[in-house]
Formats: sequence, C-alpha cells, structure tokens
Amino acid sequence: TLAKFTDVGRFVTLSTQSLHRLPPHVQQKFVRLKGRDKLPELLQLLKERPSSGGAVLVFCNSASTVNWLGYILDDHKIKHLRLQGQMSAAARAGIFASFQKGDVSVLVCTDLASRGLDTSSVQLVVSYDFPDTLQDYLHRAGRVGRVGSKAPGAVVSFVTHRWDVDLVRKIETAARKRTGLPGMDFSINEPSPKGG
Repeated sequence: TLAKFTDVGRFVTLSTQSLHRLPPHVQQKFVRLKGRDKLPELLQLLKERPSSGGAVLVFCNSASTVNWLGYILDDHKIKHLRLQGQMSAAARAGIFASFQKGDVSVLVCTDLASRGLDTSSVQLVVSYDFPDTLQDYLHRAGRVGRVGSKAPGAVVSFVTHRWDVDLVRKIETAARKRTGLPGMDFSINEPSPKGG
C-alpha cells in the first residue's frame, strides 16, 4: 500500500461505510505532499470552492501555525476566523458563535474546535497538519456531514511525514474492512453499558 503515498499530490479516496463515528457519505482524501507544498495546496482548495460551498475548518497542530496561516490568508484576501488555545475563553466563545452564525465561512483552528463545535454548515475539513492520533482524526472528521447538513461533506488531509502514513494505513484499513478504528471500537457519544 505504500506505493499509493509516494506520488506527490496523489489522492487516495476512501468510502467510510461504518468507520467509527463517520457517516458513510463523508468522503476522505489523503494528499501526499512535501511540507512546502501544503500552503499552495490549501490556497487552491479555498479559492476553488464555490461560494455556496458551505463552511470550512482548517486544522493545525499548534497555535503558532494557526496564527501564521491566518496572516497568509489575510495576504490572499481570504476572509477567515482563527481559534486556538492561547486566546481567552471569552474570545473563543465569540469566535465560535460568529462561525456558527455563518458570518465567516473559514475557520483556522487547533483541535480545540474538533470537540464541541456543532454546526451543520461545515462541508469541508482540511487537516493542514496531519493529526497526532486516530482519535484526533475522528474528532476532526466528525465535524462534517452532521445532522441537518445540506451536503455530505469531505475531509482532506495533507500527509507530509513518514509517520503520518502509518496512521493513514490504519484509517484506510478500517474503512476497507468497515470496522472501527483500532482502540476506538466503542462509541464516544453513547454511555457505557455499565452506566458509567
């Protein structure tokens, strides 16, 4: 399977029949590229999407990347909001509310936004930085295709490091076998059978 990840910019698309907590209609793409190619790829994704394309979440692994990416998007006149853990709780709440109202359709964020942000308007999730864990991947991907969504949604993940490929393989295997992800065979949303 490694051959799939060697071509720069090659897409691997998965269907997600019963991948843990992902609705089957969410399309997943893994784009293998060099670190320096991530920014042009993101800009192209954001500029090419139709104005009616719904909201976009762009996930980064650190607050500094969120801020840096924000400055670049400003330079390219791409209207967006930023959300990361170094902001005050009040500022984060205001940004959440503004995004959920639809004032701005692009939110650049850390994994803070992968939990608790419930909006049916998100149609694209981009992992600018590949998540560190399967659980983070699931939480990010779970932001699209939610109840009330008008479109199925897609998740695009930029894969730049060799160690990211291992996680991609696990996700791909789980999707192909239609099983839950390793270590994720329980539903986070449901209480455990013991009532705990």
